[in-house]
Amino acid sequence: MNGQQIRERIDLNNKKIQAALNKFVLTDEINQLVKENAELRIICPHSFNDQGFCIFCDTPEEFDE
Repeated sequence: MNGQQIRERIDLNNKKIQAALNKFVLTDEINQLVKENAELRIICPHSFNDQGFCIFCDTPEEFDE
């Protein structure tokens, strides 16, 4: 999975999370989406912008291992 694919998937997951927060849903769905975002951030080929955040997955530069 390349950086752009990770960006698209995280954006999609975040939209789903936002939609879920605006209605009554099981928290398992939100937890699964958050878990998937965390897994995507692990495999992301980070590229940091001037503000210090990855342009693909939003990870702050100081948390990059």
